[in-house]
Amino acid sequence: GSKGSASWRVGIQHPRSSAPLATLELFDGEAIGTSGDYQRYFEFDGRRYSHLLDPRTGLPATGSQAVTILVTPRLDAGMWSDAGTKPLFVAGDGWRDLAGRMGLTHVLRVDAAGRVEVTPAFRERLKFESLSGPPAN
Repeated sequence: GSKGSASWRVGIQHPRSSAPLATLELFDGEAIGTSGDYQRYFEFDGRRYSHLLDPRTGLPATGSQAVTILVTPRLDAGMWSDAGTKPLFVAGDGWRDLAGRMGLTHVLRVDAAGRVEVTPAFRERLKFESLSGPPAN
């Protein structure tokens, strides 16, 4: 929905900081979702173990720190915003191909090394808050 005549402004948290990475306006009918390794995890011997499991190995996925998707208005946008982030997170470097097959055009990914990657369509919508330079396409 909307906030009166205004849209909602939402933030995307940086996975290794409490500071926002980016913000965007969310319009009526859109949904946004994030999966990351920074809210539900544990550390053992200095290594972070995510709650997101790679079904190919049965082990915690390690290729991404976070994936955020924006789903433009469509049937079940909220479901897609939640369910769509998990396979992209697990896909690691193969996220772009998978996003294309899923019809997801607005994706932001922070890889395991902390590098921010964003699709051109999503880049147009985002206001980056804490980056010194533009993220990779």
